[in-house]
Amino acid sequence: MKSLNNIILIFLVSILTINLSFSQEKSGGSNKYSKELIETLSGYQKELIEKERKYLNKQRNAIRETFSIEQKEMISDSTLTYSQKRSKIIASFSSDQKELIRKYDKRIDTIRKKFYNSLSETQKALIKKRRKKSKKND
Repeated sequence: MKSLNNIILIFLVSILTINLSFSQEKSGGSNKYSKELIETLSGYQKELIEKERKYLNKQRNAIRETFSIEQKEMISDSTLTYSQKRSKIIASFSSDQKELIRKYDKRIDTIRKKFYNSLSETQKALIKKRRKKSKKND
């Protein structure tokens, strides 16, 4: 009887482990682009993506450094939801902070335009295909 229970237990644990590994494989991380598209990207295109990420991180860090004490308190307020915090912070931005955001957004838009212009028709189709799938899930 004990050996039968042990066998059943081992069987169930192995099935759960296999299911977990398959589900992690399917998610494939939080990549914005499909694996198929990433395989077709040139070195230049990958550089542009990396450059965009770098500028986004730079922008976030630069804005965080300019936050006033009141803005930091808004962020740390646990009674507000993310969207409430975001709208309050945006409303409290100074003109200098808004200008900083505009400058970084302009750079990032330039990089995104270069990236889009460098895409082949096949790559554009892959991106559209991915967008359609994500819109169905919304």
